[in-house]
Amino acid sequence: MVALFNLVAILSAFAGSLASPVDPATRNLAERGPADFVLGSENAVQRRQSTNYDQDYTTGGDVIYTPNGNSFTVDWDTEDDFVVGVGWSTGNTSPITFSGSFGVGGGTGLLSVYGWTTSPLVEYYIIEDNSSPPSFGTQKGTVTSDGATYTIWENQRVNEPSIEGTSTFNQYISVRQSPRTSGTVTLENHFQAWANLGLDLGSFSYQVIAVEGWGGTGAATQTVSK
Repeated sequence: MVALFNLVAILSAFAGSLASPVDPATRNLAERGPADFVLGSENAVQRRQSTNYDQDYTTGGDVIYTPNGNSFTVDWDTEDDFVVGVGWSTGNTSPITFSGSFGVGGGTGLLSVYGWTTSPLVEYYIIEDNSSPPSFGTQKGTVTSDGATYTIWENQRVNEPSIEGTSTFNQYISVRQSPRTSGTVTLENHFQAWANLGLDLGSFSYQVIAVEGWGGTGAATQTVSK
């Protein structure tokens, strides 16, 4: 590819090779390398042809990711970036329910709804829990949904890796102010709030519940459904 990093100044230019330790406060949610979005491997093509989508992006370090149907576990101890999770090869506006655990022992970690759209090309995050988050860009407003207030951010990435190769694109991010590790995300509330602020999505590409992290340790287990 996460995909999430100054980020997302959501979770996008993640390094494709071993990286030296980075201060999470200065890391951009968007610092992924071109390998993050390579579709040429046999496994990647197979994932995009299936109903369920397995996001498995790591750049180094010790990341143990185990997907199992609509569930996954991940344990990490790494200075390098990773984005892993399960979801759908084509996203939509239906609510997503997630349940499980998410713990960060050090460094940056994000638990999010994560996805892309095309025409326009947009990388988006709805961040449900986080630890030592990066800069998210420019604050645009707020939205109240699912029992909490989320802060809405926008960030532009210029000539950065994406699902369409090196491109310029926007990132839209909602960050929950009262973090949680289980619940239902009413996607339509966020998408409509973004649109009201002039942050328009395009046609859906993949959409997952993702765990992203770098520069530390942690563990998560999640089960995902629509």
